[in-house]
Formats: sequence, structure tokens, C-alpha cells
Amino acid sequence: MSKKLDPRVARTRQMLRDALVELIHEEGYEKITVQDITKRAGLNRATFYLHYRDKLDLLSQSCEEILHDLVESMNASLAETESFDFMSGQPHDTFIHLFEQISFNSRLYKVFLTEKNMSHFTSRMMELMIDFVAKGMKNLQPDDEKLAVNRDIAVRYFAAAFLGVITWWLEKDMPYTPKFMATQLMRIGTRGPYIEDPFVK
Repeated sequence: MSKKLDPRVARTRQMLRDALVELIHEEGYEKITVQDITKRAGLNRATFYLHYRDKLDLLSQSCEEILHDLVESMNASLAETESFDFMSGQPHDTFIHLFEQISFNSRLYKVFLTEKNMSHFTSRMMELMIDFVAKGMKNLQPDDEKLAVNRDIAVRYFAAAFLGVITWWLEKDMPYTPKFMATQLMRIGTRGPYIEDPFVK
């Protein structure tokens, strides 16, 4: 993926990926065959086997490629974290890139995160979110002694919450813009959901 694909190869793989996503949504992964995928893509089986061993290989590579693109997009802005004002009320670029990249590939993310038997993708996405949250927390506060809760628990709490919000956003056909969603997650992550702390009397 660091090596740029020939445009014709990239287009063929995109057509096969799109066909896979459409068919998973319509039929479920277990029911579809390589023939179904190639017929939907308008390609022959020989072309399919030039790129993938079987439908599982297509699924696995599609998952890895899409998540690689997501990580690359988010990592591009991580260097700005140290100088960023997290209490400004504005979203950090990594949050914006997270939602923009998912929005750009929304059909694939929606199918892979919401359809049955897509546990591999959901697990990989959770790993990515855990890494994202862990890096963010480490940049903000590297000292465990200055955290009110155990770091591992906090990381997994926020990662699961973020992934749950992303899945809900996709299921609702993205009713809010990527920037709005990024702003909401930043605010709840840094300030909580309340304008005024209801626990302080």
C-alpha cells in the first residue's frame, strides 16, 4: 500500500470490493460466491484470481486496505497534538480525519460494522480505536499517577464508546457532518456531556 498500484489494478480491485460490499448487504457474506462477486463487478473469474485467492482473501485485504487508509489519514495530523488547545471546544484534526475518512467510504464501513459475520473487521476497528485513544491519552497525560482511573480501563471505555457512536452514525445514514461528529466526541471526551457539572452542589 506504500507502493502505488497501477491505476488499472486499483480500479479492478475497487470494482471487486464494491461488488463484495453490495452483495454482503443484500445476501450476507456466507451466501455469496466468487461467481456472484465477479458477475456483479462485470469481470470474469480469471481476473478475480489474478488478485485474490478466494472471497475470504478479498474480504481480508479489503479490510486491511480500508483501515490502513484510515490510520494514514489520522496519523498525518498527530504531530500537531502538543500545541493543540483541547479546551478550545474545537475538534482536533485527527478526529475530523477519522470521520471524514469513514464518510468517504461510508457504504463499506456501514456494511462491515453492522452486518453479521463481520467480526474480524469490528475487532480490527476496535484495535485501531484503542491505539488512537491510547496515543491521545499518552500525549495529554503520560503519568499514570495523575489519572483518576486505571489507564487501560479508560482507554477501552473511550474506544468502545467512540466505535459505538461511529456505528450509530453510519446506521442513521450520517445525519451529521464529520466536523460536527468530531466536535461532539472531542467535547464529551474532554468535558463530559454536561454544560455545568450536575454533581457539584
